[in-house]
Amino acid sequence: MGPVQFSINNETKYDLRVQASNGAQAGAVAGASTNLSFTPDDTNITCAMRWYADGVCVLQGSVAWSGGGSGADDGWSTSNLICMNGQANGVGFSGCNEGWVELQPYNLMANGGEVSVTYTNA
Repeated sequence: MGPVQFSINNETKYDLRVQASNGAQAGAVAGASTNLSFTPDDTNITCAMRWYADGVCVLQGSVAWSGGGSGADDGWSTSNLICMNGQANGVGFSGCNEGWVELQPYNLMANGGEVSVTYTNA
C-alpha cells in the first residue's frame, strides 16, 4: 500500500481527538483543522474520531482504510450531533447519524492516496 495523507476539518462546536491504530495522534479544537501522514508500512489504518465537550467524550466515529476496504462512520447517538462530508481518492462520502459508510471499489486505497473529511454540527 502507498502513503496516505489524511486531512480533517472540525467545523463542529466540539473538540476532536484522533487516535490512529498505528499510534499516531492528532487533535483539532472546535473550528480547527489537522492532518496526519501515513507511510506505505501503515497498511490497515483505523482512526478513532472522538468529540469532546468540556473534557467529556460525547461521540465517537471512525475513518478507516486498507488495500481491501475503506469507509467512515460519523458516529451514532440518540440525538444527532454531527455530520460528515469527505472523499477518499476522489470517491465522496457523507453521513448524518448514518453509522458506517462503506466506500467502493473495495481496493480504493490499495495504492495509498488522499483522504479528507469535514465534520459539521448537525
